[in-house]
Amino acid sequence: MRLKRIVLFLVLSLLLCEISFLYGHENLRNIGSEFVVLIGRADENGKKIGLTKNRLRIVSELRLRKEGMKVVAEKDASPIKIPNIHVSVHVVGTAFHVELRVIEWVGLMRLPTAIGGPAFTWEQGITGTHGGDPEFIVSNLNKLFDDFLNDYYKANPKEKKETMLGKEIKIKSKD
Repeated sequence: MRLKRIVLFLVLSLLLCEISFLYGHENLRNIGSEFVVLIGRADENGKKIGLTKNRLRIVSELRLRKEGMKVVAEKDASPIKIPNIHVSVHVVGTAFHVELRVIEWVGLMRLPTAIGGPAFTWEQGITGTHGGDPEFIVSNLNKLFDDFLNDYYKANPKEKKETMLGKEIKIKSKD
């Protein structure tokens, strides 16, 4: 029965990941460089192998800050103005699914009013087996951040920043 649940979890996760092609880099154009980081609820099975919300938050916030992006505390942010980076991890037995999403406030284009709500504008996930190693799951979260940042810079090539001798310089794109 346990094996059936793991196989079902993996199959469903793979099916959900197949919709990621809908979220191309164009959805990230002009998104800005300020984000709120949200970490999904703590999964009991994740806790059993030593994976904590705090570890996921530290990894997520550091990845954004290393790129010169600003991390805004949820309590200080307007959900309508600042997009959310949402990280969720689910662990079932030896299987896991880690997902990275961008959530933005969207509205009806035909009615320029306050009608709107949150929507996923970029999303990717990875499913696999962890072998009891929480850092393997974290390494997959880092892969998702690599994909997100790659798409972000494809959509916003002039936003690429590098530091030189402690001073921030902007790198102009050749596009």
